[in-house]
Amino acid sequence: MVSNRALDKIRAGEPAFGLSMGMNDSVVAELFACSGVDWVWIDDQHGTFDRDSVLRAIQVISPTGTSPIVRVASNEFFRIGRALDAGALGVIVPMVNSPEEAEEAVYAAKYPPRGGRSSGGARLTLMGDDYAEAANDNTLVAVMVETRRAVECIEEIAAVEGVDCVMLGPADLSMSLGVERGSDEHEAAIAEVLAKTTGAGKAAGMPCGTVEDGVARAEQGFTLIHCGSEFGMLRAGIARVQQALGIAPH
Repeated sequence: MVSNRALDKIRAGEPAFGLSMGMNDSVVAELFACSGVDWVWIDDQHGTFDRDSVLRAIQVISPTGTSPIVRVASNEFFRIGRALDAGALGVIVPMVNSPEEAEEAVYAAKYPPRGGRSSGGARLTLMGDDYAEAANDNTLVAVMVETRRAVECIEEIAAVEGVDCVMLGPADLSMSLGVERGSDEHEAAIAEVLAKTTGAGKAAGMPCGTVEDGVARAEQGFTLIHCGSEFGMLRAGIARVQQALGIAPH
């Protein structure tokens, strides 16, 4: 089976830096995959992807050695299996609020006896003759903690066997807590998740809007990190043009 650079790095305790794409554009996937980052976050939850465009992004990214990781739209058996059958080397599962929900994500992502993933997927024959035997150990499973309820049971979520990473969802967490993003209360909750996740021997992840924030979070102890999106980069570039030309958006 092909190697999973992102998973190998976080298992070694090293930061795996990535970029996030929400637009179903194969050229963006190509640019990101060839940039030298460890992984690309393919956002099937909030992005503009459909099933075909997720597949195309994975096809473009995979040959470069960069790990294609899909944030699935929801914690559902068929969605997780479909992303992995397309060739994703991992899934990020949103809105996991309990250890039971974390167990459901693992069950969908792992073949028996460690889970209930259905065998199949025409593309998997291209990923090595040993795919079925190697996939359980080579597929990254990250669950997202994004609510007060999830923070309250973070130790139990992080302890679930088969969970490789607990990924923060900082924007939703701030709304759930009823506090400003970046406030002391917000950062305290983030620090609690980080400490209890790493204390359980699991990697902690963080989506970041900029590379500066990503580097800072790595120094804090997070290891699965994306450092921005194509949409954010475009907006920042457009803002610089607007400022230079003295124009306002329509």
